[in-house]
Amino acid sequence: MEYFNDILCVTFDEWLACGLTKNHYENDKKRGYLQIARTGGNGRKMLISFDSIAKAERKHAIIQKYGDPRERTANKTLKERIVMDSNATDFFSNFKLMDDRYLPDKNIRQYTVNASILNTLKEIYNESKTARRSLGKGDVKHFFEHAAEAVTNLTDYDHSLPSNHRHLQRVYNTYCEEGYYALISGKFCNDNSRKVSHDIENLIMSIYSMDNKPFATSVWEMYNQFIQGKIDVIDRKTGEVFNRSNFIKNGTPIELSEGTIWNYLNNPKNRTIVDRMRSGQFQFNNEHRPHHHRHSPFFSFSKISMDDRDLPRKLTDGKRVKAYYAYDVASGCVIGYAYSRDKNEQLFIDCLRNTFRLIERNGFGMPAEVEVENHLVNKFFDDLAMMFPYMRICNPGNSQEKRAEHFNKAKKYGIEKKLYKDTGRWWAKSEAYRIDVDKVNDEFVQRGYTFEQLVADDIESVKQYNNMLHPRQKYYPQQTRWDVLKSEMNPDLKPFSKALAYKSIGEHTETTIRRNQYCVVQYEKYALPDPAIINKLLPNNYSVDAYYLPDDNGMIKEVFLYQKGNFICKCAKIIAYNESKAEQTQDDRTNYTEQAKYVSQFDKMTKDGKNELAKVVIMPVETMSEIVKEAEKTVIISHVELKDESIEDLLKDYNPDEYKQNAINSI
Repeated sequence: MEYFNDILCVTFDEWLACGLTKNHYENDKKRGYLQIARTGGNGRKMLISFDSIAKAERKHAIIQKYGDPRERTANKTLKERIVMDSNATDFFSNFKLMDDRYLPDKNIRQYTVNASILNTLKEIYNESKTARRSLGKGDVKHFFEHAAEAVTNLTDYDHSLPSNHRHLQRVYNTYCEEGYYALISGKFCNDNSRKVSHDIENLIMSIYSMDNKPFATSVWEMYNQFIQGKIDVIDRKTGEVFNRSNFIKNGTPIELSEGTIWNYLNNPKNRTIVDRMRSGQFQFNNEHRPHHHRHSPFFSFSKISMDDRDLPRKLTDGKRVKAYYAYDVASGCVIGYAYSRDKNEQLFIDCLRNTFRLIERNGFGMPAEVEVENHLVNKFFDDLAMMFPYMRICNPGNSQEKRAEHFNKAKKYGIEKKLYKDTGRWWAKSEAYRIDVDKVNDEFVQRGYTFEQLVADDIESVKQYNNMLHPRQKYYPQQTRWDVLKSEMNPDLKPFSKALAYKSIGEHTETTIRRNQYCVVQYEKYALPDPAIINKLLPNNYSVDAYYLPDDNGMIKEVFLYQKGNFICKCAKIIAYNESKAEQTQDDRTNYTEQAKYVSQFDKMTKDGKNELAKVVIMPVETMSEIVKEAEKTVIISHVELKDESIEDLLKDYNPDEYKQNAINSI
């Protein structure tokens, strides 16, 4: 039996050991004949308040088994009554210091033991009648004298409670008022106890972050010169001069050793901050800045990534060929490429055109997302946003963010190094990646190649790279990158809209609709799909913009017409047929039929429009009025003597308006 929050309690096991049953417990609890002081779980035993047990026979059974519980509990020693406080462990484990650090494990364990001992002392102290027997001697008046002696004898417990009874009483009283927080030592985050205060730390870090990137030794020298009054340090942002009095303690300047300054500069948090000032964005991103953890999409064309690179081998003039690639992220395939001597916007457009040629050639859908950089591409952002459902713009200088950067590396060292020599760097640390160079006029010179040779070699490397086994063989066993591209295509892709894509990336020319049938593009004729298309043209305006994309052989199969930015139609190429029936082939007959069908549609359109028109006659208004008057005279009926029928009966079917209209029609 034990006390919990000054309540004398019986455990459920002790309840059962007295001959009482679980049904006794549940019935008494349901009817309010007992109360639960603490629920069980997580290693804790359920405790039943002894004084709350209403039925005398239940209490009698407990006393018969164990005797008077108060006497039995009071006779326990301090050590026997200590129960580790799990709530204290949770508090100290999650407690954050002023500098956002957590308490060391050693302190967490020690503070938990301290709290558990003080909890037990509190229970005993509140049991004023049994405190004397619990501690072995003395009375309540001298409680803390005996408590200090008992605490000192707790050699099996790693605690830091004082052995002096006055100090112990002071700790106890503070603990009762403030709780767990009172047990945390004031040495944590107390800036006054540090030799290097926050102001000093800020000063040495600021000096270390100067533009000339001083060494730690130089920082130590400048700091000592500052506190000795030989130099002043000024904040360039505010123009404020650092106050030298903030770096004096007890009238003496705070001197630091070179090693102390080095340690504070290389504290992990401080090192990150000063490197943010001293390093470039690229270096800081790759060394310190946290990065996202992600995995590739599972379906092809869910995302494509585009990036430029310099081919590793040089031209004969010492320059490098600029290449631009488009990769499918899921398969890793190169789906588009372009080459140029200069890195410009046209290089990007040529890569997009090559990509869409592949898409059209294989009947693929529109990629769902495109990933591009800001460089070279920023003026095409609006067009890309119209073409692709999703667009992602990568942060500049963060190469690890862009998937295409990783594929460039995989392509270079996965296939290019195997196929061609001079793939690497002459200064590479590893001999396997080092290339041969000649030294001419104190300069290292690499072997040069022609532009055509380098482009042809790279296109060949693209083909072999796409046909290599996919690196994730666990998911795509025995499949190449190209196999994965075709077999794992995203089923939710939208159809490829050529009209939209070609307007953004296609070739463009101005042309005119001729004979209500065709337009001319690159000296070839392209027919309207239907004669009714001319109804979409602006009044008296047959001029249109034609957009198209030649295939790999330079052939233009179709063009897309726009007028003032509005889409008109797609036009297919007109193929002439042999007019001699003796020489006609099946293709000639098919082409004849297509042209005849168009002419027939045109004739029907004009004929139907003609039949809907009325044949009209134009005459002056005065003439029309005279005709109406004459018509009215012709319908006047003379008075006739009628005996058997009344005038109303004779005129019941008479309609003057009908007669007027008949007269007008007969003119």
